[in-house]
Amino acid sequence: LVKANSAFGRLNNIWRNKSLNYRIKIRLYEALVMSILLYGAETWPMTVANMKRLEAAHHRWQRKILSIIWKDKITNEEVRRRTGMDKLEDIIRRKRLQWLGHVHRMQQNRIPKQVLQWNPHGKKKRGRPRENWKATVNKDLEDIGMSWEEAEDAAKVRIGRCGETVLPDVLEAREGLRSKVRSCPLMPHYVLVFLSSNPLIFLSSYLPIFV
Repeated sequence: LVKANSAFGRLNNIWRNKSLNYRIKIRLYEALVMSILLYGAETWPMTVANMKRLEAAHHRWQRKILSIIWKDKITNEEVRRRTGMDKLEDIIRRKRLQWLGHVHRMQQNRIPKQVLQWNPHGKKKRGRPRENWKATVNKDLEDIGMSWEEAEDAAKVRIGRCGETVLPDVLEAREGLRSKVRSCPLMPHYVLVFLSSNPLIFLSSYLPIFV
């Protein structure tokens, strides 16, 4: 939050520029401030207090972009309607559920998948347990009326970037190739990027390496 606030402050000349359309300001805000604020947000175990701080900053910055002061008595809902942005809580929830689906599609040998399925043993300490990521995601699933098992089933079928349906066997084959590439010391880093964007071309071009 401190780094995002600092980035927003360095752009004060842009926010105060009245000749610049507010839609351009919003796009700059999303690219330069929101990207810092929400870096790694899909892995945050969110508490109510932290969510309130983030929402307050999010709406304060939008008011600054729109040149709205407290005397105008404009609600947060109206501010979001003008900027076309969602509540930060909804944005973070989408990122968490997207990450949940990504982890569910991983192979069993991947560390994030093992951590998600790990059940600690032993005696718990006294008092209320600390908020963790899995508990936060369970609340997200309750809000949308979905169980953990239903989320696992839904994650098996993925919608591609162009709107196409990616079947589970294709996802499994793609993940298996990624694992082999990561374990290959001679494979350059750019191939990983190429694999994520063109899996079928990668499959036909580099499969003989692993045979």
